[in-house]
Formats: sequence, structure tokens, C-alpha cells
Amino acid sequence: MKKKILAVLLLSIFVLASQKAESAFVDTYWGVRALGMGGAYTAVGTDANAPLYNIAGTAFATQQEVTLMGSRLFTGVEGVEIGANYFGYVYPISQEYGSVSLAWSSTSTPGLRREDTFNLGYSRMLNDIFKLDGRFVEFSAGVNIKYLLQETKFDEEDKDLQGYQGAVTGDLGFLAMFSNGIGVGFSSKYLLPADIGYLEKDEVKNVNVLGLSYYNDQLPIVKIPYFTVAADIIFRNNETFIRAGAETYLLNKKLAVRLGGRKEALDVGFGYTFAFANDAALTIDYAFEMPLEIEESYGSHFISVSFRF
Repeated sequence: MKKKILAVLLLSIFVLASQKAESAFVDTYWGVRALGMGGAYTAVGTDANAPLYNIAGTAFATQQEVTLMGSRLFTGVEGVEIGANYFGYVYPISQEYGSVSLAWSSTSTPGLRREDTFNLGYSRMLNDIFKLDGRFVEFSAGVNIKYLLQETKFDEEDKDLQGYQGAVTGDLGFLAMFSNGIGVGFSSKYLLPADIGYLEKDEVKNVNVLGLSYYNDQLPIVKIPYFTVAADIIFRNNETFIRAGAETYLLNKKLAVRLGGRKEALDVGFGYTFAFANDAALTIDYAFEMPLEIEESYGSHFISVSFRF
């Protein structure tokens, strides 16, 4: 029994990083399309998953979209139950006034610890301000106001300690989509110091991400349709990380197939879109992630339902 409890605590610390602020609120387990591409989404996302990767992407939305995600992380590890949930909503006001978005993400181990992030975002196309030719490039910027909340259930000896702590911070993002298929995105997250420490100062560190992508309706030579390849370079706490992924759409752009990875894990994903009248669409996405540093796990499973209208 003690070994099981220890396994739960150690894995929870690994995933939720309860002891170090530079790791808390950093690992991204949300957005099934993004996860299928290994999390390389900064220069790709223009949907309801974009608020947590690059808020500037929501400026490209032409329809309202809502997405709901649930997951089970690290299945197969005995006695461990960790889940991640996500809700995102994008409302494009107009080309002139931009888009607003709401998002909530949560990672938790029931009865032990959880992290919640609440996002309120705004983004806008900037071509008119900078006099940019839309036939060459479409350029946007966005800002996210974030509220971080962490909760920990202390043991009986420390039950008098405050088990929750919140802080306000923000993100800033930019996204340029060129007519030749190249995309360049930049997202700076946790711009304001966010102290989430219970007993002493414990700040979430700033994270900067540079994203690159390339899209082609049909990749030359190999003839892969609706193909996207992307990479994110993450700069955090004097360290550099890389995430990469690819996506293609088959069956008249109804079936999506995705591959991706990073140092800690490999990812594969699928999605299927059901089209309705008035350009409405329902998309069901699934992603599987196999961690490379946890031998006991059978992997993590993610599923989401998105509706555009």
C-alpha cells in the first residue's frame, strides 16, 4: 500500500510539478488536434484550441467554435488517476473588431492536487494598421488575461495550511500566415509575475515560444493532400525544448491523420468532421500519447468534440 501511495505522489509531482513553480502550469495536456501534432501548434492553431498555444490565432476564426476535451493520463500505472480537461470558445466579432475567446484548462489528481487556468482573450488582424497586402501575408496579434489557481490537499499534520493559491498573469501572441504556405507564430506566456506559492514566493516562469509551419493543398512529389508540418521552439528558464508534428486530411478533408513528438513523448492523432447546413460542422478528435520516461504507463488518451457554427 505504501508503494502505491508513493507511486501516486511521485507521478503527480512529475506531471503537476507541485514543488517547483518553473514547472507548474507549463506542461500542456490540452487541445486534441494540437496534441496529435506533438504540441507544435503556435503557428498552426486558428481554432478554439488556440487560446492556450497562441492567442493571436483566434483572429483568423470566421465562425464561432466551442470545444470540449476529456482525457486520462498515464494509463497502466497502478493506483494513479490523473486527468486533463479543457473548454474553449471563440467568437469572431468582425474583421474590423477582431475575436474574443474564453478558455478553461484543468489537470488534476483527485483528492491530491489540481491546476486550473482561466483565460479571457482578444485578438485582431493587423493588416489594415500596418498597410500589409493580404494577398501576401495575413498578420494578427492577441492578448490573454489568465488566472492561475492551484489546490493541494495537505495531510492531517498540515491541515491548517491554506490549500489553494491563485495569481493573475497574461499572454501576448503574434501570427503571420504567408500566401506561400509558411506560418510564423510567437507567443510569450506568463508575462506578469504569478506567485502561486503557499508559504513562500513561488513564481511561474515566463515561457516564450517560436512556431514555424508549412501548409500545402497537395505536397509536391509525394502528393500528400492538405498537408501541414510544424515545429515549436520553446524557451523556458534558460532551457530550450522542441516539439514537432505533421497533419494531413483525407476523404475530401473529412478525416485527419496526425503524428508528432517531443523529448518526453510520441503522439498520434485522428479526427473526423461531419458537415451540416450553413457551414456548421462537428469534429471528433482523438489523440494518443506514449510517454518515453514512464515505463509502467500504457500511454495517455485524449478525446474532444468541437462544433463550428
